[in-house]
Amino acid sequence: LKPIAKTMSLSLRLAKLGHDKGVPCFCADLTVPPILVDWNKMVAARLEQLPGLKIGVVESNGHQNYTNWEALKSYHPCSGAPWIEQVDGLFHLDSDFYDKSGGILETSDHYMELVAAD
Repeated sequence: LKPIAKTMSLSLRLAKLGHDKGVPCFCADLTVPPILVDWNKMVAARLEQLPGLKIGVVESNGHQNYTNWEALKSYHPCSGAPWIEQVDGLFHLDSDFYDKSGGILETSDHYMELVAAD
């Protein structure tokens, strides 16, 4: 699934179809900034586990492709939250992640400044 490339409603329909047909799903991020990785994590955390695994799966490679990854993380509305960081290739999602919806419903000051009228 690619929730950040498709609409959320389409991604959820595809996830349901996969679930109904017994087709395992995971989320791919298409090399996106941290806030969009969390968009995918919100979906991936709710998918059934892939066969043979005990966790949901989200592919994330932005940190390998963006030279300014650290700066991009600082633009995240929940910058500094432990669930933004990978630890040994895993994102550890705690109750704070779910309480804040991964920050995807919050406003990023940085991005708002980019579109603010002078």
